[in-house]
Amino acid sequence: MICSRCQATNIPGDAVVCPNCGGTLVSDEAPRPPMPEELERALKRDLGGQFQINELLGRGGMSLVYLAYEIQLNRPVALKVLPLQLAYGADAAERFEREAKIAAALDHPHIVPIYRVGATGTFLWYSMKRVKGRSLAEILEQTGTLSLEETLGILEQAGSALQYAHRHGVVHRDVKPANIMIEESGWVLVCDFGVAKAFGNVGLTQSGSSLGTPRYMAPEQFEKAGVDGRSDQYSLAIVTYECLTGAPPFVGDSYGELVRKHLLEPAPRITDQRPELPATVADAIQKALAKKPEERFRDVAEFVHALGGRAVPKAPPAFTTPPAKDKNTRVVVPPPPTVPIATIRRRSALRWTLRGGVLAALVIAGLLAWKSLSGPAGNRGQLNGQPVRPETTAQVAVHDTAKKPADTTPAAPPQSHPRTRRPPATTTSFVPGTLAVNGFPASALVYVDDVYRGTLPLLALPLPPGRHRLRLELDGFKNLTAPVDIRSGEMTKKLNLRLEPLSP
Repeated sequence: MICSRCQATNIPGDAVVCPNCGGTLVSDEAPRPPMPEELERALKRDLGGQFQINELLGRGGMSLVYLAYEIQLNRPVALKVLPLQLAYGADAAERFEREAKIAAALDHPHIVPIYRVGATGTFLWYSMKRVKGRSLAEILEQTGTLSLEETLGILEQAGSALQYAHRHGVVHRDVKPANIMIEESGWVLVCDFGVAKAFGNVGLTQSGSSLGTPRYMAPEQFEKAGVDGRSDQYSLAIVTYECLTGAPPFVGDSYGELVRKHLLEPAPRITDQRPELPATVADAIQKALAKKPEERFRDVAEFVHALGGRAVPKAPPAFTTPPAKDKNTRVVVPPPPTVPIATIRRRSALRWTLRGGVLAALVIAGLLAWKSLSGPAGNRGQLNGQPVRPETTAQVAVHDTAKKPADTTPAAPPQSHPRTRRPPATTTSFVPGTLAVNGFPASALVYVDDVYRGTLPLLALPLPPGRHRLRLELDGFKNLTAPVDIRSGEMTKKLNLRLEPLSP
């Protein structure tokens, strides 16, 4: 017997499924899948007019991924191929195309976009974005473990992708480190949405392969029960456990032992291996690994929030360990901090005060220059410091005598009057208030005056006094808009809001 999934041949005689990957066993006389060289020749024959096939990037249990170049659109792509020998069932091609198109409809910054889907007489295929980076599985193989900060940076982005997909009715079914890609910039992308279902939507007792990867599968996947977003949550919790400890919580020497642990044994507490981790992290992982889906978190976003993160698109911190092939360290530049409106207004008032001071100084300098040119009252016999001619003085005296009677009283020296200064302009000062918003769901986007301010819960947002417009948004829910009045000096104005789901 050989494994129909990983092609292993060293199978014990009493094995029912493959002990390596959980795939279904078939007779060694069954048709073998083509070798990579044969498949590459078939690819070039069938798709040579559309793609230039370059090199083999990787090989999974059921599929192969080639680096290709789409000729018509002039772009590099990753071409994933499934030989039809592994897609058991008469409707395999139709099922694959349907599921791949559903996955291609997902539009999210942390989901690898699928470009095209197709099938030939030899294989099923789809093209997707070429990700320049490594998978989380490759990173863990090199580093062993990650810090809690690095793990949260990955989970926030991968969790936002899963949350978005679940809101649109798509369950991944095969969440594992190999399907989480990390670009050179640190941006996280989740790939292979819907591919597990498309490639093998069959039970363990049927021909084909198991649905998902056994080490990361939820108990209900083994029992062929209904699968929803909480199954992906279980798998993501195992990924979290492996990132922090270096190994998944359940391992076994055989497939049967692995199934038994998933179904019956409680997951070991992560603080037994990492005692420095917060108890809240251990509690969150334990709850997400509950055997019954109803005992887990309501959704992935709530699980990530319980770990201390937020399931929103966000670049994680750079990994402390550089890639194995080069020593270039990735640096992620954080976005600039948001400046409160009150600070902006104070800066504007300061700029206008400085401009007014400079203008006043120029006016005073001009007055002083004019007085120095005209000379003081006691030196009227001089012009610009030079004595005037006698006849000019006589003429001036005649005119003065004609205008008013002579005054024999000696002229008093001119009195200097102190200059009065204009009182400084009084600026209106105020103390900003603080807004706190809580509610459901926890990942809703918060906008204040049409400016994005974060996600729920919003703990402390400084706002200037006055009326503001609050808006909450989330896919699958009705937008909520409400006015908010902030008073000067009001330390915290608390709101508790709830978004209503859209009707189906």
